[in-house]
Amino acid sequence: MPRIDIQEILIRLLVLTLSLSTHEYAHAWMAYKLGDDTAERQGRLTLNPMKHLDPLGAFAFIFAKIGWARPVPVNPTRFNRNKVKNMRTGMMCVALAGPVSNLIIAFIANLIYQILRFVIIAFKVTVNTGFAGLIDILFLILAAFYASNISLALFNMLPIPPLDGSRVLGGFLSDKAYHKYMSIQQYSMIILFALIIFGRGIIGRIIGYAAIPIDYVLRVPVESLFKALSKAIVG
Repeated sequence: MPRIDIQEILIRLLVLTLSLSTHEYAHAWMAYKLGDDTAERQGRLTLNPMKHLDPLGAFAFIFAKIGWARPVPVNPTRFNRNKVKNMRTGMMCVALAGPVSNLIIAFIANLIYQILRFVIIAFKVTVNTGFAGLIDILFLILAAFYASNISLALFNMLPIPPLDGSRVLGGFLSDKAYHKYMSIQQYSMIILFALIIFGRGIIGRIIGYAAIPIDYVLRVPVESLFKALSKAIVG
């Protein structure tokens, strides 16, 4: 019987709660900035997790490490034409806001990780045994936020309706191609579950390869900076 790691599940729940809530808030915020207050009127312009989490998406995230939240309602006809040239361009901006928010979270998580590591190593901070355990858990949480948010951003950028990637791709299609492409949205949940159950390995490899350049941009410069600082201080 497989061992259940309660600590790992709790960390995933924390990451899920904050990351997906921020993702959906970013969608609502961008739509609001473009002139559509639909999400705001329905109470979705908030970081409150209870307003955003989808039970099936949460279950998938905890056990398959791939998940989603309840989609934010957007009415593109309400977009301000002085801010966006057409509805599809506006939807593309709204869609991009979610994955971008996840990449920002990943960057911040790594920044905090590197700062803590720098303080401990460069200034030779010593901690007692009990506190050291808490530091280790904090490092695990930050690492989970970093890796999971990159995965969430990349997963949501897959060009499969209703994932964000479909809205981004749709912004570059002709009207005829766009309507034909979006017609598969009625099968979206079936497609998503099929991918999670049968194509998880393939998706994992795709996300893994795509994460390499993103990891380099988000992590390596910050890590190199603090390594240089540590070397300068420690000597």
